[in-house]
Amino acid sequence: MRYHPATIAYVQKRQTEGKTRREIIRCLKRHIAREIHHLLTNPPPTPNGTHLRALRQKTQITLTHAAQALQTHPTLLSQLERGIRHNHQLATRYQHWLTHPQASICKT
Repeated sequence: MRYHPATIAYVQKRQTEGKTRREIIRCLKRHIAREIHHLLTNPPPTPNGTHLRALRQKTQITLTHAAQALQTHPTLLSQLERGIRHNHQLATRYQHWLTHPQASICKT
């Protein structure tokens, strides 16, 4: 309620409706629960690991170079490519980095 811009806007909206702090917190909890439920029932698609490996090999990038650019360990990328490890955030960053070569460093 203090630092997150979207939450601050939500709180201000509820305050203009005349809600008390206690009611606003209850509304926030419900809003968060709806967002989490939506993400659990409709998860975002995770890039396919074999597709990532093919893309990396097509561009002739070594696993070590990719891992250094993504600030992670080569083993994690290898496991991701082989489908042993599932990490949506890393897979998405990896795909973005492979498809946008001008982005030399991706932040976590």
